Amino acid sequence: MQRISGIFGLENFSVAEAVETVSKMLSQGKEISIKAEVWSDERNLVLGAAGHSVVDTNSGDSLILSGEIENSLELIDQLKREGVQVENTVLLAALRAWGLETTLKKLKGKFSFAWWSASSEKLVIARDRFGIHPMYWCSENEKGAIMFASEIKTLLASGFIPRKVNKEAVIDYLRYSTVHGPLTIVDGIQLLEPGCAIEIQDETVNVFRWWETSNEILLEDSQSVKDTLLNAVKSTLTDDSPAIYLSGGLSSITLTAAMSQLSSQPINTFSVAFEGSETSAENEAYEISKHFATNHTEVSVSKQSVYKKLHNAIDQMDHPSLNGLRNYFIATSAKEAGHTSTISDLGCNEIFGEHPLFNSSVQLMKHRWLTSWPRGLRVFAGRVLKTLFPGHASNKKAERLASNYFDLEHTYPLARQRILDNQIKKLTPGLKPTRNRVFYIVADILRVGQAAFSLPFLSKVSVLEMRTYLANTLLRDAQTFNSENDIEYKTPFLDHNFVTKVLSFNDSVKPSLKEIRKNIDPKKSQNNLPSSYKFPWEITLEGVYLDFHSEGISALSEVKIFNKAGVHEFDNNSHTTVSQRRSLSTLGHYFKQNKFS
Repeated sequence: MQRISGIFGLENFSVAEAVETVSKMLSQGKEISIKAEVWSDERNLVLGAAGHSVVDTNSGDSLILSGEIENSLELIDQLKREGVQVENTVLLAALRAWGLETTLKKLKGKFSFAWWSASSEKLVIARDRFGIHPMYWCSENEKGAIMFASEIKTLLASGFIPRKVNKEAVIDYLRYSTVHGPLTIVDGIQLLEPGCAIEIQDETVNVFRWWETSNEILLEDSQSVKDTLLNAVKSTLTDDSPAIYLSGGLSSITLTAAMSQLSSQPINTFSVAFEGSETSAENEAYEISKHFATNHTEVSVSKQSVYKKLHNAIDQMDHPSLNGLRNYFIATSAKEAGHTSTISDLGCNEIFGEHPLFNSSVQLMKHRWLTSWPRGLRVFAGRVLKTLFPGHASNKKAERLASNYFDLEHTYPLARQRILDNQIKKLTPGLKPTRNRVFYIVADILRVGQAAFSLPFLSKVSVLEMRTYLANTLLRDAQTFNSENDIEYKTPFLDHNFVTKVLSFNDSVKPSLKEIRKNIDPKKSQNNLPSSYKFPWEITLEGVYLDFHSEGISALSEVKIFNKAGVHEFDNNSHTTVSQRRSLSTLGHYFKQNKFS
């Protein structure tokens, strides 16, 4: 477990009360024994860290760090050559010697940290490039202070932030099964966005972006994509022998191939098998592990344990997300298999365009000629389509046909949207429609003058995926559940050198993941590769999964901003997809567990 928190602005606190509050935040208000360290300058702020996080102080400066600086040894060597002594944490020494922005650009890894500079009386809070480690902050609380922490639950444990639902965030969640930063589901709590930092000095709060992927694309680089990936994987192979989850997808197979090539010993792999679930995943994982001669463990989830585990997942969930349950079972299975460190394939689909959304985006651009049709004719065609083929897919196609724009700014937000706006109005009739946050994020990234505007089309989609779905769903969920289960996980596909390398290619010559995998391990046939394994509740809702789902729907229907009849009607509609239904029940469980009304 890694957890950091702090309070800046002690005007309405006694020092003892502030220290006690940070301690309570770190334990999340639970009466448990937790390894924690709290520091205060007894005038301006209190900082704290728990678990595997770090507190470091030097000549009045203080640092709290959650995460890992993967190139620490390289930075230490560089600092020593410049005559700088590194006493404890290399990050604090680097910040003091090089300053904030220079240090940030030198860092590799996943991290969030807060640095107090005593000489300038400035507090800096920063987050890694792609948002692997979260950081939340709040200035709207009973004490009028700035509170910050690596988890929402940590902030709420202070007791000074109301458990009030952010209504704009609810609309965003219904659209996308997550909430896009800087908003969170809690009114007043903000997410520091990926690649961003905050400088706080006196009464001034300045949030700025220190990393923008589009600005860093490598136009010329002699190293091959394969070698860049192998270097990224090599940096993750440490003495703790990390394991990889065999999902059955090409991304996990590619990483397994790379790890096997780089390691002198058999690597560790694991998979998850649900009792009574009819799937070929077990055979697929066995075949992969056999081919690479890995130390493989299959973790079995019994029918009797599923119900309790589902509720445990909600208890650990820091922010509502449809994807959360999958991450919980992967993290707890790694722990059950005896692993403390894992290699994750997160980021691969977004970088290589493996998700179907990439192909659909290309097809929509090819069909821009449809906008030459009269809008009335396109609307009529959409109605016919919905009549002949009722369902979510046809509803989306009808929405696209009714639009006057087939550009990426308009098609991408709709492609990712899970529940459409006319359906949301029936679920929450009392809420005023809000602007589509994803549309404005996309429009800002792709506007004229921005670096992303000139990128190849597929790289544009990759940048959008990384700033929205990857950062606000996949990475946030992975960090939450791995941290809760004391699993250190690493993401070689998100090595920034590798990311910028792959995104530099024009669409016509962009290497595919299949080609990379074949270059690393040419012996393995590339035909009939399996796709990622779906967990039982991702396919259908029945038995204990239906019971769990029904509890969530019941809880959501009791929340005041939702229309009870509308919730049940949507859930029982034969055209509502499994993922749409689960999105609602997950939110219901989250509200109930965290006592939101």
